Order: sequence, then structure tokens, then C-alpha cells
Amino acid sequence: MKLLDDEWQTAAQIQRICGGETLEVAKSLDRLWEAGRIEREAQEIGIGARRKGGGVQFRRIRYRQGSPEPR
Repeated sequence: MKLLDDEWQTAAQIQRICGGETLEVAKSLDRLWEAGRIEREAQEIGIGARRKGGGVQFRRIRYRQGSPEPR
């Protein structure tokens, strides 16, 4: 949590700062978010041509320190 500030960062960005495996960093970040200690933002991004069923949806999840809204 000490690595987070008020800037949005992905798990991979945080992993590059602290080391370790990206999956483990992402799991830790999700646990902090579920505990209400950090904020999380998820965004769906379309990649490639959407014509004729082409392209894919990519989900970007970013985290930051802050006061999350009550759930």
C-alpha cells in the first residue's frame, strides 16, 4: 500500500516498482480494495476492428490510494 499514491496505476506498473509476480501483486491489490483501503477503477477497452465480429474487449484495472466510496 505504501507504493500507491493518488495516481492511478495498474498491477503491472506497481509490480515493476516493488518486484514479485504480477499475479500476486494483483491479488494483493484486490484484497486491499475489498478491505476498503484503496480505490479501484475498471475500464473496458475495445481493441481491433469491431466489423464482422472482429476485435476483442480488454479490461484495464487500475488502483490508487484514497478514500473509496462506502459499499
